[in-house]
Amino acid sequence: MNAHHTPLKNTYLYVGEETFLIEENLAAVASSLGENASMNYASFNAEDSKAIDEVINLCNTMPFLAERRLIVLRNIHKLAAGQRKRIFEYALNPSESTTLIMTIEGIKEDKKIKDELPENVTILRFDPLKGAGLIEWIQNRVKIYNKKMDKDAAFLLADITGANTWFIASEIEKLSLYAGSRPAITIKDVEFLVMRSHEPSVFAFMDSLFDRKKDAILRLSEIETFGIPDMEIISRIENQTIQHYQILFRNQGKKARVHPFVEKKIAARKSLWKSHELKDLLRQTRLLEHSVKTGRSFHIWVALSEIIAQFTISHRAK
Repeated sequence: MNAHHTPLKNTYLYVGEETFLIEENLAAVASSLGENASMNYASFNAEDSKAIDEVINLCNTMPFLAERRLIVLRNIHKLAAGQRKRIFEYALNPSESTTLIMTIEGIKEDKKIKDELPENVTILRFDPLKGAGLIEWIQNRVKIYNKKMDKDAAFLLADITGANTWFIASEIEKLSLYAGSRPAITIKDVEFLVMRSHEPSVFAFMDSLFDRKKDAILRLSEIETFGIPDMEIISRIENQTIQHYQILFRNQGKKARVHPFVEKKIAARKSLWKSHELKDLLRQTRLLEHSVKTGRSFHIWVALSEIIAQFTISHRAK
């Protein structure tokens, strides 16, 4: 939804794992309210069930010196059934001068809520960006800064950042400043500014983790010291775990969709991993990611260290 230009409806449900895109969209909708936005905008977390009365009261209150009021109710899947019923009853007959945006963040969808949801609520999905869709998003985002980026540079940026949109957006801003008056961000810019500043320590950590060395914890500490975003590391671990599982246990002779060098390196780790161990690493990392995105985890590096410690081994298989 182009929140700047599309007339706002009365009720929405934003749902999806791509929390960065949800945040950006909410910000765009809020900015569309105009100069009195701060007086006509309120955001609530569903965990605070006492807020439901205030949410409904505000939804039914006329906006102040503006045409529209915006109310955001985050993560409605965490509401008690009775509280959710009250919100959906309001949604059946919403105020014409209010836009209520409900969210379900960090997960794909909640079938029970979808079944309960009034038909007049507009659902917008924010699924993880992958493949061509991610490359297109990167190229479009660069245009915000009046720059261009070719596909090779966009592919490299996606790979370095582990396809993490929060991290990509930050790096695009840096790259645009670095490019200065030049109209295009090149692959050399990405190599110099992004890869050079992040890769050595990240590569060392990832190799230690998947070689199951004890120094993986030390490498993780180095990454934290370098200031590399925690969400980038979480995303990389997830992507690498999936790659290892596919190459070691799923391909069965089929050609993998990775660089031959990467495939060879992963294949050499066959004796180090069992399929259930990789599944468990992925499960725990995704749980941590969900906790971070929903604001329930604040000691992220400590949690990562605890997860990684479970997968280091004293004597690697020969």
